[in-house]
Amino acid sequence: MKLLFNNLLSKAIEKNATDIHFIPSEETIFIKFRIQDTLCPFETLQQHIYVKLLTYMKYQAGLDVSKHNAAQSGRYIHKLKHIYFLRISTLPLSLGIESCVIRIIPQYFQKPKPSNNINHLFKLMHKKQGLILFSGPTGSGKSTLMYQMVMYAKEHLDLNIITVEDPVEQLVSGITQVTINEKAGITYANSFKAILRCDPDIILIGEIRDAVIAKYVVQASLSGHLVLTTIHANNCKGALLRLIEMGVTYQELNQSLLSVLNQRLITTYKKERKLIYEQLSRKQINFFFENDLMLPESFHTLNYKLNKMTKEGVICEETMDKYL
Repeated sequence: MKLLFNNLLSKAIEKNATDIHFIPSEETIFIKFRIQDTLCPFETLQQHIYVKLLTYMKYQAGLDVSKHNAAQSGRYIHKLKHIYFLRISTLPLSLGIESCVIRIIPQYFQKPKPSNNINHLFKLMHKKQGLILFSGPTGSGKSTLMYQMVMYAKEHLDLNIITVEDPVEQLVSGITQVTINEKAGITYANSFKAILRCDPDIILIGEIRDAVIAKYVVQASLSGHLVLTTIHANNCKGALLRLIEMGVTYQELNQSLLSVLNQRLITTYKKERKLIYEQLSRKQINFFFENDLMLPESFHTLNYKLNKMTKEGVICEETMDKYL
């Protein structure tokens, strides 16, 4: 089983897959690779072989191999040519067997190819305090973009950077990274209190999940720290309204926010991955709060940018509709 598993993983990494899916049917297990946006068929396994392979994978990830009627998730470090974090998640099905998904994450953050359309974002890292908010659906590249920005600060500005994530999935040398572990009493709330005593210049928070985290994030950004974090929202306006719903006041947002981005990773006709985003500047954020939560005319939405790319022949209309 070890040989079979290593072979599958090698093939997935070779094809730049981010996930391996094991999808059971009545007689066969379909193996598919997530490559960019597409779930690509790879091969099939007989059910009795898959059962043995699943037991091996669950054991490696520290899961209960005797439990088959409950969802489980675990992770472990796997070494091939490089070191990878593998997150293995299982789900019981009505067929009486479990499906499984393996998320493949390089242990150390690998900077994507330089992109001209994010160079101006690096200027935000020179700010002494304030909040930079990233939004968008899962898989839109929010964490990758935040990592790129803190890497720029580490390499060019010589600042003390601390991250709080749940969990830390990619390591960045020279940056202090804290993993949330609620069972061990390491929560966002007490981590905030601890890191503020460690003289950080920049704080990266994995995600604003509730009103408590929102409060800490805003307070830190108003007290002499540059804070980067994410929130799930479909657009920039939605990100601001979510924070208001969490109890953050207009005044606090007006004072703390430097920029709000909402982004997508899209696949072009040439099968290239391209980052596009809408962005509210500080001036536009001020306009928003001073004009009954209306966006200024100068603000270009994702819809506008996707339409422009469609007209230029970079993407098709079907692709545009998928990302809106």
